[in-house]
Amino acid sequence: MNPARVVLLGAPGAGCSSVGRALANATGLPLYDVGQETAAALGTLPELALVAVPEERYRRAEAATARQTLGQAAAGAVIALGSGCLDDDAVQAALTQARADGAHLVHLTATPRRLATRNGLDAPRSVALGNVYQAFTRMLREREAACAQAGGVVVDTTDTTPERAAALVLEQLADRVGSTPRRAEP
Repeated sequence: MNPARVVLLGAPGAGCSSVGRALANATGLPLYDVGQETAAALGTLPELALVAVPEERYRRAEAATARQTLGQAAAGAVIALGSGCLDDDAVQAALTQARADGAHLVHLTATPRRLATRNGLDAPRSVALGNVYQAFTRMLREREAACAQAGGVVVDTTDTTPERAAALVLEQLADRVGSTPRRAEP
């Protein structure tokens, strides 16, 4: 199956960027990575963007990039959206329009422990930072709820490679019947 447009949603570490690259390679579709494009717009590297500028400025730039990307990539693209901009009403409207235009929304998920590890939160931390893991899991619950609300198929990336996750996405989209999301396990 070669879907017309796939939008990947997921909490930090779920694999939107890496699965997006693998999915673009598997389908031959171009990849639009909102995180990379946001960092470029801010003049920084993606891994430094959230520390290079204040978070509020980053979120505004991320939402603007997401709206533009969802509007421009009308067909034939993989969009690694993530979840940081899902509380923006205009992004929600753009997602609704994308879905109405035939885009496939895919919610990538993983266990909190795996997401924490992928985000480097498994290393020792200063007690001055407080309970970082607790704050992270609270953020994950909020982001997961926003992704679930957006709908689409769900693919668990906990114990899989980006290439296998991309194959699971394609399998789910090929097998999709109706609008009931199904969870694909690795």
